[in-house]
This record gives sequence, C-alpha cells and structure tokens, in this order.
Amino acid sequence: MAETAPVRDSFITVRTTLPRFPFPPISERPWANTERLLLRPLSASDLQALHELRTQPEVMIWTSAGRPDIDINETKAKLDTFLTDEGNGKTFNFAICFKEEPDKLVGIGGCHNSASSFGWPELGYMFRKEAWGQGIATEFVKAWLGLWKALPRQVVTVKCDERTLRGAEDGIYEKWENDEVVEERLIAMTTEDNARSKNILKKCGFEHFLTWKDKESRPNEEEVWIDLPTFRYFPGRN
Repeated sequence: MAETAPVRDSFITVRTTLPRFPFPPISERPWANTERLLLRPLSASDLQALHELRTQPEVMIWTSAGRPDIDINETKAKLDTFLTDEGNGKTFNFAICFKEEPDKLVGIGGCHNSASSFGWPELGYMFRKEAWGQGIATEFVKAWLGLWKALPRQVVTVKCDERTLRGAEDGIYEKWENDEVVEERLIAMTTEDNARSKNILKKCGFEHFLTWKDKESRPNEEEVWIDLPTFRYFPGRN
C-alpha cells in the first residue's frame, strides 16, 4: 500500500556527507566516456536539441510537467536554469550524446534537484524516444554515478524525511545520535507504471524503499492520484 507524501514540516535534521556545495561550474566539469556515450557539460548550443527532446509527448509524460514544452522559450528557460552561475551551482546535469556525434544531445540527466521531496539530492534523466530500448539509460546512470561519487565531500546537516533512514529489510529506522554522521543517500523517483525506469535504477544499485501517492495534473484531464515508487542509492557503498 502506498504511503503518504513527504511533509517538510515533519522532517528531521541529521548530519551526513554530501558533495561540496555549490557544485563545480560548467567550465570545470569533467567529460566522461562509456562504451557508446559521451557525457559532457551542457551548453547554450544544446537548445534546439533539448527543445526537440522536450517536445516529444512520449518523453514528457514521465516528467513532473507531464506535457511537452509550449515553445522554444520555455525550453530556453529550463536550459538557462542549468547554465547560469546561480543555477549550475545547484544542479549537476550533463548532456548525453553518442560518441560519434558529440554535438548532438540525445538525452539529459544528473542531479537536477539538490534537495528532493525527501530532502536528499535527486537523480533524474530523460532520452529521446528513438534512443529507448538500447540500454543507454543504464549506461548513462552508471557513468554519472562515478562522476557523482568523485565529487569532493563535506559534512553537512540535512533536513530529510525520516523514512529515508528506514532499514531496507526490517522496516526499522537507522539509529543515530546528534553527534553521529548518517550514511549519505541519493534519491530517484519514478511512476508505478514506468517499469523500464524501475529496472534501470535497480540495475544501477538503487534500492526501492517507499511508494507514495501524489496528485498529478495531466493535459485536458483533472488531477489524478498516482503511485510514485522512490529509490535510494548509497554512494559510499559502491
């Protein structure tokens, strides 16, 4: 049975490690190669390709927006949040390309939210529909996790949903004291009917710890309740 949505007023404060904040600026971010992919920093020249991606209904139905971008200005506003000095310090997103076409963005992914609905950083990604079913999402996530784990860490305090500390098997919350450091987490969310995304996360070392209900507004439809399976990853373990 799905649990209730996270409520920030009920969050607890813990000490943990997280990547040093703000994140490195675009100009200092690494490039990474996999067998088929190139992960590179985003640039203003990615606007048209990102707009093509964000106007595919099959892609956008899985996003929080739930609809394609209205026009290229909406896409530009989204891209600008990742490129501005303020925005790129709060996100750790990358352009995803095939190595033989390094200038052609086929996907985007990374940490788009340094404090998710559950308080911890959140991973997200999206790919053009033509690239689905080729295993490149799994390839991307594994490579990006390497970049994430390589970021310098610092000890910080985090306000988080206590359920993120729940034991994987017995449902018991992790025991901790105020002077102890809680194991760092990374969150990823999907929808109950997105089996492809759930399988990708599991292949990459994420574990499901909670499914909760939330309202979603869909084009030309009233708000509906959907189940959101939520996963966590422990960078220090892998």
